[in-house]
Amino acid sequence: MTKLFTFLAILLSVNVIAQTPCENGIANGYPCNQVDFYANINNSTLSGSSGVESNDIWGWTDPQTNIEYAIIGQTNGTVFVDISNPSSPTIIGRLPSYTGNSSSWRDIKVYNNHAFIVADNNSGHGMQVFDLTRLRNAGSSIATFDHDAHYDGVSSAHNVVINEETGFAYIVGARGAGNGCGQGGLHIVNIQDPKNPVFAGCFDSDGYTHDAQCVIYNGPDSDYQGMEICFNANENTVTIANVNDKNNTALIAKQGYPQSAYSHQGWLTEDHKYFISGDELDEGSTVNNTRTLIWDVTDLDNPVLITQYFSDRAAIDHNLYVNNEKVYQSNYTTGLIILDSKKAENGNLREVAYFDTFPQSDNTSFNGTWSNYPFFSSGVIAVSDINNGLFLLRESISEIITDHPVFTACGTGEQSISVGVDAQFQVESYQWQRVFNSAPINLEDDEVYSGTNSSELTISSISGNVLDSRFRCKVQLTNGEIAYSYYSNSPAGVPEAYFTYNFGEEKTVYFINRSENSTNVEWDFGDGSEISIEDNPVHVYQEPGEYVVTMTAYNECGAQDYVENINFSVLSNHQELDEAVNIYPNPVQDILKINKSENSNLSAYKILDISGRTVLSADLSSRNLPEEINTSEWESGMYLVLLSFEDGGKLVKKIIKE
Repeated sequence: MTKLFTFLAILLSVNVIAQTPCENGIANGYPCNQVDFYANINNSTLSGSSGVESNDIWGWTDPQTNIEYAIIGQTNGTVFVDISNPSSPTIIGRLPSYTGNSSSWRDIKVYNNHAFIVADNNSGHGMQVFDLTRLRNAGSSIATFDHDAHYDGVSSAHNVVINEETGFAYIVGARGAGNGCGQGGLHIVNIQDPKNPVFAGCFDSDGYTHDAQCVIYNGPDSDYQGMEICFNANENTVTIANVNDKNNTALIAKQGYPQSAYSHQGWLTEDHKYFISGDELDEGSTVNNTRTLIWDVTDLDNPVLITQYFSDRAAIDHNLYVNNEKVYQSNYTTGLIILDSKKAENGNLREVAYFDTFPQSDNTSFNGTWSNYPFFSSGVIAVSDINNGLFLLRESISEIITDHPVFTACGTGEQSISVGVDAQFQVESYQWQRVFNSAPINLEDDEVYSGTNSSELTISSISGNVLDSRFRCKVQLTNGEIAYSYYSNSPAGVPEAYFTYNFGEEKTVYFINRSENSTNVEWDFGDGSEISIEDNPVHVYQEPGEYVVTMTAYNECGAQDYVENINFSVLSNHQELDEAVNIYPNPVQDILKINKSENSNLSAYKILDISGRTVLSADLSSRNLPEEINTSEWESGMYLVLLSFEDGGKLVKKIIKE
């Protein structure tokens, strides 16, 4: 995306102006589309000092006064901002870090008019509890608050998750946890009496949890309706846990996915049928552009990855939330991205709006927006930006596109698909894009395609790449707004073959037919076994390895193949890889050691800092282990160790430098 901005606005300490509409792709100097600007408070003003960065954000609405507050985490503490007049926000006070030490990872959630705050890489911080009703009586000057209670059942933690329906907090990624919760999974705390938090249980049978959403499940799976269920991002899987009985929590299911690097965070759709998630380390590593995963969780015992949505942009995704059939993503350097999720069940998302809080660049670095809070009843969206502080925004989304591209003919001859735009909007340009299991590619007129810059795309030959593709249209209006169509489908044409798969116990793979407009399918599992005609077969392989699986979908118009290379040996043995490598101590001070078991085929490693910069890499094929790494001069913070194995296996581990 081309950066268009006037950067003077970012140099102001506080931008206090009336709501600035997004016009011609700009609002107050920031690139935008259908998102208006209220105000920005930079980090120095928020914290009252220099050299401070922002991290997480949450919100609270005072039930007595209806005043809305943004609660923003910073490296040195937590800041409370009155946003009742979003064009002129007021800093009410600050709660310093419990230890007085800084942390790049501070997380906040709210329950029963209290804020609960944890910090990572900050030994002894535990969980602070702050009574938010104290904000009502703050004076005209910015207050420095103390906490109202403190939970020391953990030393430090990456995140805290709260189910406001039940009054339980789930501390995740904890270190120094007592009560037998030593794996960094769900450390469960009863906060029904907010100022007296009490340990209640733990779930760590799947190891470290990076983030989660815990709910009273109201989805279609009758086995779990009414129970408290947590949907967890566990580094390399999406993991679902039954936490209804805090003394007897249980794993329901865990699923990996293709090109995984670091399963980071996700959120359920409001009907609890679909889980939308992101992977923080895949962009620029295993995939090119920002990737969003759509999971079918209608059967909690068998979560299924429906599809992967790719953005035009290459930024790393971070936190996302779902509200009113829209996905609000904070994608680091590209800012706030809003996706329409009305057709999530068909694996169909589309971008409808954005606001770029970090116009300095668009790349795969750990700069820009950290998170957002889209749940205020006023419609204000509060966004935290690591570098540029607090942003208060409002979406101004119009439904620009009225007709979406649809295939209507069998796969022969010439085919035209079109997009319709509401007559009240003036179009500047059209750009048709081809999308197939990768980043969108702009089309140009050639022997196959014509009308690539018009409202109607003509395809002269429906074969080859065309059969393996979906198409969408990017519409640019004269007022600078941008609209995307949904992906094309083919309800009456050649079938769109597609399947997903999940690994089960031993050497079992569950295949799910996701084809559209097919009457029957055939499966070739790539191991010489008999062809299957089951819709959703379960196949047991005799040996681990890499297999080329082909599913052929048929209807009266013809057939289409969908092929996946399934590296069973890599994707099914993550636990074995994990157990075969030992990285210690963690946290580390001066010397980090990497060792492996006798049978491990660990071949190389690469260590990245929080900005994604390679700190160190090595080929271990000719070295004796353990590998000893001098970390005494490294800066404090989180680092990622990317491990490679001779059989193609990949593993990511997180370490903390103190």
